[in-house]
Amino acid sequence: MNEWRATIPGPPIGKGRPRSSARGGHVRAYTPKRTAQWEAIAASTMMDAWEGAPLDGPVSVGILALFPRPQRMIWKRKPMEREPYVQKPDADNVAKAVLDSMEKAGVLRDDKTVWSLDLIALYCDGSEAPRIEVRVGWTE
Repeated sequence: MNEWRATIPGPPIGKGRPRSSARGGHVRAYTPKRTAQWEAIAASTMMDAWEGAPLDGPVSVGILALFPRPQRMIWKRKPMEREPYVQKPDADNVAKAVLDSMEKAGVLRDDKTVWSLDLIALYCDGSEAPRIEVRVGWTE
């Protein structure tokens, strides 16, 4: 089994709901600006790390989303270990944003080829920076 890994720095975000606007009697749907900006940064990061053609066979994807700790969870004397993240953005929306970025980066031809998806969402420990770690596995 082949494996590829990438790290996307910065706080994870979820895929925003599509917005729509009417112009000249036509309705146009678009991705929210914040989501589009994050996906562009993530795609650029993965594009730099990926070498080769897009994968079109069955792939498994593992995502570790590390969110920044809120002020209420920062202590001076107690150890700050990773803790489960159970707030917005939802884990499934984070996965959608990551998979869409992987398509834009040319890692996957289409995200429908993902047969196994594992996502873990945690708060960072006291010494970590927020980020997303992506692992892709496939057989040739």
